[in-house]
Amino acid sequence: MRLTSIQRFLPVVFCVSLAGASALAGQQAAMENPYTSVEDIAAGEKTFRSYCTVCHGRTGQGDKGPDLTLGVFRKATSDAAMFTVIRYGIPGTDMPRHYMADAGIWQVAAYVRTLSAGSSEVEVAGDPSAGARIFHEQENCSQCHAVNGRGERRAPDLTDVGWRRSPDYLRASLVDPNAEVSPRWWSVRLVDGDGTTVTGWRLNEDTYSVRLLDANDNLRAFEKRDLRELERIETSPMMSYEDMLSEQELDDLVAYLYSLRSNSK
Repeated sequence: MRLTSIQRFLPVVFCVSLAGASALAGQQAAMENPYTSVEDIAAGEKTFRSYCTVCHGRTGQGDKGPDLTLGVFRKATSDAAMFTVIRYGIPGTDMPRHYMADAGIWQVAAYVRTLSAGSSEVEVAGDPSAGARIFHEQENCSQCHAVNGRGERRAPDLTDVGWRRSPDYLRASLVDPNAEVSPRWWSVRLVDGDGTTVTGWRLNEDTYSVRLLDANDNLRAFEKRDLRELERIETSPMMSYEDMLSEQELDDLVAYLYSLRSNSK
């Protein structure tokens, strides 16, 4: 089969375009932030307070998202890397991609850099050592949560939770675990065609099927058309510790969880 001149030309265009994109990516990776003036930082603060405070807090000290005042950024070790994180988000986390002009992203990055000037970790009232005993021994939280590979994975891995969550957020989660439950941790109860009830951790669900991990760690898959009942349970399986632990014990447990931030540095 003979190729037309256009067909012969397309691979060349593709290769040239790919090379150009790679070169542009390389240039961006080496770039420093071109928007760092006082005016740019002020504009970045305004954008930050419009889009970022719901997770990072009004002062950037964290809440649902990481504390940005410590100057510790696992995915943003350079200005260009921070630009990439803001633009494209972080897969598997609550950090979304942002559709705004490049200048706006650079301005947010410039403002975020100012948040760590002269700041330090948040002080907490509790004793991390006492909190560790509550977590691993008294309440046996490792039957659901893992820390540094120790424990189960029936609930979120807490190895670096102190980097991802503020002390206030951690305490609120212990007192009211149903306040915010990610769809990733929803469970499901179903009745199959034989009338058998099955419950478990909802791993995946689409229009036609649902997959779950049952209480015996068995992966189960079901076609929805074969089910008699299907119920998503959007609450947390974790109990509230508000009336189970004293104020001091809650302080200690929060202090331990917040201390788990050092693993991310």
